[in-house]
Amino acid sequence: MKNIKIVATTFFSIIVCFAVVLFSACEKDATKNSTTNLQPCKDVICLNGGTCSDGMCNCAVGYEGLKCETRWSDKFIGNYLAQDECYAGTTSPYYTVSISSVVDYANKIRIYNLGTNCTAQNISATINPEKTSFTIPLQNTCGNIWYSGTGNISLQEINIYLIARDSVAHTSKPCSILLLKL
Repeated sequence: MKNIKIVATTFFSIIVCFAVVLFSACEKDATKNSTTNLQPCKDVICLNGGTCSDGMCNCAVGYEGLKCETRWSDKFIGNYLAQDECYAGTTSPYYTVSISSVVDYANKIRIYNLGTNCTAQNISATINPEKTSFTIPLQNTCGNIWYSGTGNISLQEINIYLIARDSVAHTSKPCSILLLKL
C-alpha cells in the first residue's frame, strides 16, 4: 500500500510539473487579456534579422520597413553627376560618381570616384541611424591622400563635405561636393 501511495504521488508530481512547463512555455508568446489570449507576433515575419515585439518588427541596424525588407543603403545607390567646388581641371568641373552598397552591411556604402585629389578610388561611408546622412571615416584613398567627411541626402541630390589630407605635405583641403542623381 505504501508503494502505491509513493507511485501515485510521484505520478501526480510529474503531471503537475509537465503542466507547469507546458503552460509557462505557451504564455511566453501570449499576452493575456481578461477575455482572450492574444499572440500579436504569431503571424508576423520579420526579415533580415528583425524581431517581433507587440506585433511590430524591430529591425536590425541597416534595415527598415514593415518587415525589415529595405536596406538603408538603397536610397543612396546610383550614378551621380558631381559638381565639385575644388575642381582644378582645365575642362568641365563636372564628373561622374557612383554609389554602391556593401553586400554584408546594409548601413554602409561605397562611393567611387569622389573628389579630384585621388580619382577612380572607392571611399567607404557609414549611414547614420536617421538614414538621411552618412559619415566618411578617415581613410587612405591613394598614396599620401586621406579623406574624411560627411554627407546628407535630400530627394535626388547628395551634399558632401569632404576633407582631403596630404600626410606628406601636412596640408588639408576642404571641399563641398553636390551630387545630382542621373
